[in-house]
Amino acid sequence: MDNDSKELLIKLIENSKIGSLGTCNNNQPFVSMVAFSINDNYSEIYILISQLAKHSKNIAVNNKISLMICQPETEAENPQTLTRFSITGTAHLIEKNTEDYISAKNNYLIKNSSAVMYFSLGDFNLYKMKIDKGRFVAGFAKTFNISKESLKTFKNK
Repeated sequence: MDNDSKELLIKLIENSKIGSLGTCNNNQPFVSMVAFSINDNYSEIYILISQLAKHSKNIAVNNKISLMICQPETEAENPQTLTRFSITGTAHLIEKNTEDYISAKNNYLIKNSSAVMYFSLGDFNLYKMKIDKGRFVAGFAKTFNISKESLKTFKNK
C-alpha cells in the first residue's frame, strides 16, 4: 500500500465515530449502526452496546462480526468512490471492573465523550472486536487487503 492510501486509511479510522456492525441472526446477516473506538496499536475495536439490542443477542450466539467504516457522503461525490474499510473479527465481552475494561472504557470515551451516561446504565456492555483482517477501498480501482499484522504497523503514536 502506498503512503497516501495508508494516510487516507488512518484518517478514516481516526475521524470516524460510527460504523455499520454486521452480526448473524438465525443464519441471516443483520447490520446496525454503532459508535466505536480503536486501541492504540489498531488490534482491537471497542463497541458499547445494550444487551437488549438485537446485535448483542446475535453476538451471544455467534461472535463472528464485521464492521464497516465509511467516509461521509456529500452531494458532489460519486458514492462508489467513497473510502471505506471493512473489518472482520470476533467480539468478546469485556468483564466490568477489570483493567482491560477500564482501559477500553477510557479509550472509547476519548472518541465518544457523549457516551458517558451509557456506562452508568446496567444493560450496556463493552465489547472488544479482535481484528482478523480488513479490506480498504481508497477510491475507484484502489483496493487493499489488510492483515491484522500489517494494520498494527499503521499507527505511529
